[in-house]
Amino acid sequence: MVLIRRILMVCMMALPMPMMAQVEDAVEQWLEEGVGEYEVSEWIDMQQQFRDNPVNINDTNAVETLPFISPFQIQALKNYILLYGQLLSIKELRLVPGFDSLTVAMLSPILKVEPYESSRRIGWKNLLTGGRHTIVTGVGGTVEQAEGYRNGKYDGDNLRTIVSYSYNYRHNLSFRFSADKDPMEAWGKDNFYNFHLMLKDIGRLEKLIVGRYNLQFGQGTTLWTGFRPFHLTGDVPVRYASGVRPSGVFYEESWQQGVAATVRLGRGFHLSGFSSLNGDEKLSGGHLDYRRGNLVLGVTAFGADRFYLGADALWQYGVLQLFGEVSAAGDALAAVGGVRVSASDRNSFGVTLRHYDPDYRNPYANAYAISSTVNETGMTLDARVQLPWSLQSLLSVDLYRYPSPRYASNAPSTGAWLRAQLVRSFGSHVEASARYAWRQKQRNIPNIDSTLYLSEQTLWQELQCRVRAEWGAWRFTTRATLSQFDAEHAAEQWGRMVSQEVRWEHLGWQLTAQGTWFDVDGYYARIYLTEACPQYAFSSPMLNGKGFRTMLMVRYEISNRLALSAKYTLAVYPGVESVGSGNAATHGDHRQGWVLRLRWKF
Repeated sequence: MVLIRRILMVCMMALPMPMMAQVEDAVEQWLEEGVGEYEVSEWIDMQQQFRDNPVNINDTNAVETLPFISPFQIQALKNYILLYGQLLSIKELRLVPGFDSLTVAMLSPILKVEPYESSRRIGWKNLLTGGRHTIVTGVGGTVEQAEGYRNGKYDGDNLRTIVSYSYNYRHNLSFRFSADKDPMEAWGKDNFYNFHLMLKDIGRLEKLIVGRYNLQFGQGTTLWTGFRPFHLTGDVPVRYASGVRPSGVFYEESWQQGVAATVRLGRGFHLSGFSSLNGDEKLSGGHLDYRRGNLVLGVTAFGADRFYLGADALWQYGVLQLFGEVSAAGDALAAVGGVRVSASDRNSFGVTLRHYDPDYRNPYANAYAISSTVNETGMTLDARVQLPWSLQSLLSVDLYRYPSPRYASNAPSTGAWLRAQLVRSFGSHVEASARYAWRQKQRNIPNIDSTLYLSEQTLWQELQCRVRAEWGAWRFTTRATLSQFDAEHAAEQWGRMVSQEVRWEHLGWQLTAQGTWFDVDGYYARIYLTEACPQYAFSSPMLNGKGFRTMLMVRYEISNRLALSAKYTLAVYPGVESVGSGNAATHGDHRQGWVLRLRWKF
């Protein structure tokens, strides 16, 4: 049997890995769904940290730290290694039950394959000589000065300046310190500083963090801070909680500060405890979970401004997976649960139900929702289906209701959101995808007396087509987007965009150029554009108005340890006298931006 598996693995080595346009689409989709740029930048930062310090696929304890990995996949990987020996290639993951081709392709840039010996001990000599140091520093800003700098409304200059130092020893120890001065800020005033020290897998100690961290338990109805991934592959939005983990390096929201730890109690039990003091905000509590085979049960309890309590569960039986969490804050409840059926590698179906009371006020909750974990009831149907002609389809339909008034709606309201995507690969070099989104919801009728509680139906829809091709050192990505917004008592708005990216990589050089034309009638038809960026300089500009945007980025690996990146952007809005409004306005019909980054690893 082992020989047969190894022969299959060798055959799979010749198969092309599927391209990842759908993963790139996910970033824009997150922004459309209301995920903030800080959260998306934390995801990109997390990916970059793993790229700088790839995880050995044969070290299953380290693999547990990866995003989008379920406890059942970890158990399947452990069983595979126990039966057939350590993996010889990343592509061999496709032979492990529960790892589909898309997941393998998504993880491949942040994995490595090495023989693993669990008996290796941590010593001072190893810490001093075997660790990896990374320093990233940079500066960026706009060429044009905004009105706020000229009239003295802004304290500082228009530059964003960063510095970050990190140390990693295997997956057992990490330390990081960073400082970030945003535009408008003066040095030493309101700047952002971040730090953490983390120990992992030392005896019964699973994880210990001192500094700033995030807490992610259950399905997010009780306690979940930091990045919230949804709809990456079109499956049911089930969460695979990471427990306690360091906060994003420049993530300025939703983190805790203090001490957090997780210990193994034995017999499948794990206990996490945390205590945080962030200004006047105090938070302390714990999470107890039981993991055995295909079952995970957990209880979360903590105190802050009030006491919060929740219970969660994950269970997998063959192709069936059940998940859910119920939480209480005072007399109010929040609950989410669902079922997923994975019929094969490329076919899965699921349904998710959620109900969050209007009085469920929990600022630390971040469960799946169209809006937030309060005042919302809904049902989501998801499917990923392999169609004829090698078409991979993703579909999500969400029907929801707000039982009480909310922002922009002074009465209870309803809505629906449909998202669909088709992806097809043509050989190993070309991939085409089309994504369609349709959303209907209610809002107050503009410019009338709000006490009348009159509402109108609004409709937003967007169609995006993308073609990506790779030949040798060249990669070409063409994207076209059409959006529309319509309301009963408002003028119709349209958005149009065509973008072309060209990337070339050779002998340590990476050059990326992108040109974009857009014509967007108004804010409600806005279109998000993702661009290649240097590390810690995530950019997804919101396109509104009519104009052109160009981008050029150069990255050069001076050596295996030193890399320099530079980016320049130019946005032109013909016929306007200024770009932006208020203190953020700049004179002229264009705006230029630039970023420099230097990364040193030793």
